[in-house]
Amino acid sequence: MNHPKPKLVVSACLNGEFVRYNGGTVEDPFVEKLLNYCQPISVCPEVSIGLGVPRAKVLIYWKDGYPRLFQPATQRDLTEEMEKFSEEFLSSLPEVDGFLLKAKSPSCGVSNSTLSYKDPEGKVFSHRTKGLFAKKVLERFEDLPVEDEKRLRNEHIRRHFLIRLFSLARLREFMETAQHISQLMDFHKRNKYLLMLHSQVKLKEMGRLVATSKNFQETLKEYAKLFRLALKRSPSKGQWVNTFTHIFGYFSSRLNQKEKEHFFSLLEDFRKDLIEENVILELLKNWSFRFEEEYLQSQTLFEPYPKGLEKDT
Repeated sequence: MNHPKPKLVVSACLNGEFVRYNGGTVEDPFVEKLLNYCQPISVCPEVSIGLGVPRAKVLIYWKDGYPRLFQPATQRDLTEEMEKFSEEFLSSLPEVDGFLLKAKSPSCGVSNSTLSYKDPEGKVFSHRTKGLFAKKVLERFEDLPVEDEKRLRNEHIRRHFLIRLFSLARLREFMETAQHISQLMDFHKRNKYLLMLHSQVKLKEMGRLVATSKNFQETLKEYAKLFRLALKRSPSKGQWVNTFTHIFGYFSSRLNQKEKEHFFSLLEDFRKDLIEENVILELLKNWSFRFEEEYLQSQTLFEPYPKGLEKDT
């Protein structure tokens, strides 16, 4: 399967640039591999507001209930500069497919991984929070995948991030060339089981939208909105099992009893975390070739992102 190259906004230090506070970069084997499949757009908010490399540390502290970005060594309050840069940078971006930012950073920390303090000198710990730039990203791009490199070490978070990132890139490329409702119908069919996995409700809503389309451009715009929302939530084990069972229905009457028993045994193993979803996906894909089910062979669910990204290192 041919995969698009997602437009991924990435913290510059994760992209091999020596911009960290200590003059260093960040070495992460998975991120390095991922960026080979993407069109990275680098950003270092702290350098972009004029802080040098290396630089005295900056931190977040709380004043009157609001986060402030402060550099104790110089007594500089950098909050307004960071907010101004964030707004300008994010407003100037082309259409992008996701963000991968530096964990624990006072500017880029995404997942409540950044230390924050009750005082500007950073002597009294308050709680963990998000970086100021990351907070703007999450507010403005709530329907895009936004993660940090440390969370991607969790295989389930990583898989969901990759599915969303490459699926949204595929959607973006499709929208750039789509001209007729028949093309949208085909796109929807190829993504049917990927969408079912994430949201049966949205799948049905999108199906009705395509079937009753009167204005193609308006339909395309609404479809894209629903597509992003459908993929936003990570699928549960129950959703995986439901999708597997639907696909199994294509073959059930053509399988022998032992093959059927084997399939349901694998489902039970999956429920118990004894195997990963890829084991069952490969079996179903193999049956799609055996029984020449071309419709199933075209499903993006079987390879939603490049195989080279299956392993985290």
